[in-house]
Amino acid sequence: MISYFKRALSDFIRHRFLHGVCTATIALSVFIISAFTLFFVNAGALMNTWQKGIRVIAYLEPGVNQGARKALIQRIKAFDGVEDVVFISRQKAFSWLKKEIGRQSSLLEGLEDNPLPDSLEIKISRSALNVKDIEYLASRIKTFNAVNGVEYARKWLARFKGVYDLFRITGIILVTMVFIAIMFIVANTIRLILFSRREEIEITRIIGADEEFIRNPFYIEAAMLGFLGGITGITLLFISFALSMPTISPSGILPFFTIRFIPPAAGIAIVISSVIVSWMGCYFSIRRFLHM
Repeated sequence: MISYFKRALSDFIRHRFLHGVCTATIALSVFIISAFTLFFVNAGALMNTWQKGIRVIAYLEPGVNQGARKALIQRIKAFDGVEDVVFISRQKAFSWLKKEIGRQSSLLEGLEDNPLPDSLEIKISRSALNVKDIEYLASRIKTFNAVNGVEYARKWLARFKGVYDLFRITGIILVTMVFIAIMFIVANTIRLILFSRREEIEITRIIGADEEFIRNPFYIEAAMLGFLGGITGITLLFISFALSMPTISPSGILPFFTIRFIPPAAGIAIVISSVIVSWMGCYFSIRRFLHM
């Protein structure tokens, strides 16, 4: 086995330009895959963070007394997916509105009466954070006589989830195509090396060398190409991430969310996948060459 590694390393150095171009191409491919992974990791985390803050607001009919309100709160709390229900009086909502609009609060001074209704703020549990569950819960709450209307960020949530799912499907297709491209790149690189050494391979066959003696160094070379390309691609993404983060102001854009790099497990999985795909490209190339 040690002799195989020595031969693979010697051949790697001998064809360093060809191997260098192949490694750079794999690194660029891994960089693209890792960038998509970075997007999906943060987009998924952002969606989960946003969903945790989802509230369903039930506006009450005018004149609902305290007893009816407490009974309504207990009935809503009994629903699956409801974590908590908080009553917000119309006076409290009006004060909050004045505070939020700040200097523009003078526009509300001409109002003779508070136009806002009493409402219930319904916090959704983590077990019911998908769009269908929230829609079903909102439709059930809306059927109560004391409820005048129900509001939640249905359109925004549905659009965000639709865009996220579209990018996920596109990402899976792109990643698959990139890995196939890596396999063909490695296969062609190994094939060029095989053709440049075909006389040497024929001589080793004539003197009695078995197939493993010929194949194994090339398998090791392919694994080295996949490993070096994978590590280089991940490193390039990390450098780009580290350099671009200071120019992005997460606290100003999304104060509740912190952009993070891909998890170590995902990075390791990408490198291992790069090695496996490179090995497969070498396998098909050698298999075809040795049977010519």
